[in-house]
Amino acid sequence: MIDWSFAACGAAWVEPVMLAPRLIEAGHTPAQTEELLELVPTWRTAPPAAVTGLVALWTLFRLYKARFGPENGRAFRARAADAGRSWLAFRLST
Repeated sequence: MIDWSFAACGAAWVEPVMLAPRLIEAGHTPAQTEELLELVPTWRTAPPAAVTGLVALWTLFRLYKARFGPENGRAFRARAADAGRSWLAFRLST
């Protein structure tokens, strides 16, 4: 899977992290999302603190774009930020 808007070399576990908010947006809970991610071998090697940090950064970026980005994309970014917030809250509570 390639997200061309963020194409870069990096740790293999980053890709499942970037997919997870989309699963939450699609209706999965954060717990269900992490259960699905367990099926991805690279996810199982992800350092938990690094995942949580990336989720926080991803969410902050979506919040910024929801407020200051192009008007026609703000609602989409706000929904993405909501997904990120719910996942971040889940990760910080476990």
